[in-house]
Amino acid sequence: MYTINYESAAFILSVTCLLYSLTVKRRQYIVRGGFLSKLQNQHFVFILLLISNILSSASSVGGVFLQEIATDKTASWQYLLHALYFVFHTTLSVCFTLYIIDVTGTGVGRSRRFFILFSLPYLAAELLVLTNSFTGLAFYMDELHIYHRGPMMPALYAVGALYVVLGFVFFYRYKQAVSRADSIAIGTVIIMASLGIVIQAVRSDLLVELFAEALAFLMLMVMLEERGGHIDPVTGALNRIAFMDANRRYIQTEQRYGIVVVKLTNLEQYSRLFSGRKMENLLQQLATWFTSISSRQDLYSCDREEFAVLVMDDAPGAAEELAKKVLARFRHDWQCDDMTLRLDAAVVVIHVPEELSGLEQLEELLADSFQNSEGGSRLVNNDEMAAFRRSRSMEQALRRAIDNRALRVWYQPIRSVSRGRTAAMEALLRVDSEELRGISPEIYIPIAEKCGLIRDIGLFVFEDVCRFLSEYPAETSGLGYIELNLSVYQFLYDDLPQRFEEIRARYGIPASRLNFEITESASDQAASGVAEAIEKLRRLGYSFSLDDFGTGYANLNRLVSGKYLNVKIDKSLLWDSDHNDDTRRLLESLTRVIQSLGYNVMQEGVETTAQLDRVTASGCDLIQGYYFSRPIPEQEILQYLREENN
Repeated sequence: MYTINYESAAFILSVTCLLYSLTVKRRQYIVRGGFLSKLQNQHFVFILLLISNILSSASSVGGVFLQEIATDKTASWQYLLHALYFVFHTTLSVCFTLYIIDVTGTGVGRSRRFFILFSLPYLAAELLVLTNSFTGLAFYMDELHIYHRGPMMPALYAVGALYVVLGFVFFYRYKQAVSRADSIAIGTVIIMASLGIVIQAVRSDLLVELFAEALAFLMLMVMLEERGGHIDPVTGALNRIAFMDANRRYIQTEQRYGIVVVKLTNLEQYSRLFSGRKMENLLQQLATWFTSISSRQDLYSCDREEFAVLVMDDAPGAAEELAKKVLARFRHDWQCDDMTLRLDAAVVVIHVPEELSGLEQLEELLADSFQNSEGGSRLVNNDEMAAFRRSRSMEQALRRAIDNRALRVWYQPIRSVSRGRTAAMEALLRVDSEELRGISPEIYIPIAEKCGLIRDIGLFVFEDVCRFLSEYPAETSGLGYIELNLSVYQFLYDDLPQRFEEIRARYGIPASRLNFEITESASDQAASGVAEAIEKLRRLGYSFSLDDFGTGYANLNRLVSGKYLNVKIDKSLLWDSDHNDDTRRLLESLTRVIQSLGYNVMQEGVETTAQLDRVTASGCDLIQGYYFSRPIPEQEILQYLREENN
């Protein structure tokens, strides 16, 4: 005697999930492309799962019911329902594995041959069921219309078990391609489905397998299919979270594909003219057009000014062809209600994995504005992309240098005009590696700031300077302090003063012997907590100098309230004064103004006798430049100081 309560519940639960998916979440289940492309979409396969479970449970319930009232008239229907149960239940197992393959991203880009081989066990099982009326190998009905398993019935269960094992293998091998939450969901679903199989194997009368699978599908719907947080509410396109998730799957599973990113470079200037609703209409119009040209590919709205399409087409140049269509359209106007607009776009084409190998690199690329000073729409050229890749390569080289302890601190003397000798030094980073040895820090320090490495670099330089001062007290006794460059990005870490104090205390160096150089832009970041951190460091005994003064917007009010030890005038002004009388007079005036505020004036970049005479005559207090010494390694600066002391 079979208990059909669980299978009835499985039918009701699966129907409920199907109705919810096709009504509330209808959009994501509309998949473009042929049947093969649909099989590569997890949402489409999820619908197949639900339909297979519905038909399996309905067939099972009907077959069991007819068996209870079996007569000669119902025998054929009873036989048909049993056959349909096995047809759809075998389909259920293969769809379940296919769903896991699609969630991990391993189904995309698979050839037709892969899907043929994948389906061979399934087709063999279906053939066994469809020919059963002639062979009786799967099951048969006796003269009393009682159902019996045939000699090949274990083969049907073996096929189902094979696909479950395959699903587990794909999941385990590529679990890094999905988020931790999705991994937990899939793992739980596999366990639930397996438990249902085990329970029904032990208690065949319970018919609990389909109910366990229906519960598993409900969990899939709630945790993997419920993608409200993955849809942009304005355009209806998939959002940035979905974009990064998709790329994570495809990169981790080593797919080859293209990304076309469209950045609207002048949308902001129109936003001031639009009401909120009008801007939404424009964005929806853009999304609709992008969808119309992207064929079976998904459209992503990464933010208001940025759209992206993943091009999974194997055809060479498919991404470039899509980019050409975008550029051709953006050469014409867009109509938004009663306004005609000319939108400019920067179109970026990236090939994975040739040009991109990780999500961090993709995040950096999305953050780049790719602005065009000349205006108009354009395809971002190879030189710009090559520069981006060089930046990424340099970041990786920096990481290796930090890991391999290849960082060094060099020193450049700062000469006091009144004393006629070295009064301080500036500590400067150098990297002792083949990849970066010949590259200026002015190139790789900004990269370190952007990728977060500046924290480790800054702490290294600080500690090495403290060590240097503690190991060579005699040679450095004539120095008032050593200057260290402090990046605004280092202030993002709340524990910066604490870390400095821990290091300084370990070496026993007075805080007064360490002076931090900050730029005008850093001194202007009060809102980000920089001013608070600077004041805390001042209270601990550290002093500050203002670096690169005169290169940007020179805020004299901030200069007045800055409490600096020194103000360093940027070398570009000095070099320009070699042939520009106006700049020469500006330098002299700046020197007087800065000194009137009680600060020392430091001039960097002094390289010639004429420049030295000029800054000395203007009354400059401190001088730094190649005229006296380039930045040199520790042992050379020690020899420099010894010779000067003698």
